[in-house]
Amino acid sequence: MHLSPTNNQKGFSVLEMTLAVAVMLILTAGIVSLMKSSMNIAAANYEMTDAQENLRTSQEYINRDLMNAGDGLKSISVVRLPQTFVTSYLTLNPIIDPLDGMPTGIINFGILTSDNNVPGTTNVTGASPAATVRAGTDRQTIIEIDPQFVPITPSAISSDGITVTLPTGTNMTPFTIGEIYYLGSASGGTFGTVTNKNATSRTLTFGTGDTFGLNLAGTSNNIKVISNSGLLSTSLQRIMIIHYYINSSNFLVRRVFGVAGVGFRDSIIAEHVLNVQYNYSLETTDAAGNVVQPTATLSSKAERLGVRSVEVTVTVETPHTLHNNARSQLATTTSTSMRNMQFRQATQPAP
Repeated sequence: MHLSPTNNQKGFSVLEMTLAVAVMLILTAGIVSLMKSSMNIAAANYEMTDAQENLRTSQEYINRDLMNAGDGLKSISVVRLPQTFVTSYLTLNPIIDPLDGMPTGIINFGILTSDNNVPGTTNVTGASPAATVRAGTDRQTIIEIDPQFVPITPSAISSDGITVTLPTGTNMTPFTIGEIYYLGSASGGTFGTVTNKNATSRTLTFGTGDTFGLNLAGTSNNIKVISNSGLLSTSLQRIMIIHYYINSSNFLVRRVFGVAGVGFRDSIIAEHVLNVQYNYSLETTDAAGNVVQPTATLSSKAERLGVRSVEVTVTVETPHTLHNNARSQLATTTSTSMRNMQFRQATQPAP
């Protein structure tokens, strides 16, 4: 059988190929555009979720500590601290009340201590690596008792207030040089840094020259004062000084003095935090008998004692820029009742 040859081997023309490629490019561009939009939406959702998580974490930590502020400290009305320690680590404007009767260089420290709109040149003392406070942010300091530590009544305190002897049978292993402890008596309380310990004699030394400047000499020695040169029954316990600040890297940091093993511990609570602002609602009245408006800073002893709730505003931003080449910001405000502050001033039954 003979097959006739065929010449029907024509391909696409240049015009047809051009049209086909153009259609493919249009379809591809549409698909890429849809994918890009989807990826932008996914990235934006991730960024916003991350920012919301930082916001929630910040508020949770701060408000939990505010709720516990003063827990177990109702009977403590005087807490003696060197002013240099307070201004170096906690606030630029400590409350100094002449009615407290403190000598020059010693202040009566409160359960709450505010620091409003801190300048960006303020160093974070003891930070490693070195850091400054984010400009215009607030700092907050809270004291609360550590419920995990069982108070100890020393068997003796030296007349100069430097050497504290613990009772027979005390396990000296947990005590570490550099730790900060609270010592309190009927005359008030103070904080001191352990500079030496002797397991054999069961003694802790609170000598001068400690890193924080808490231990003073002579008549200024706060342990000597509150123990009446060792004659007044005094307890040793762990009370935490909790300090919140934002550093120049936009980290919200929770610094705690009075923890086991070290003088203080810094913990990064949240990232990309732009600002934290505090407003204090007070149970105080003005000269006309009107309730005063909330204040951004506690500037007197009366205001500090009159705090009934604290309003906390936290502002964060997304970790990266979004499709508009800018970072989005989120802010939230909460109000926390100061239950223990109220309890401190509540009328108590007569004995």
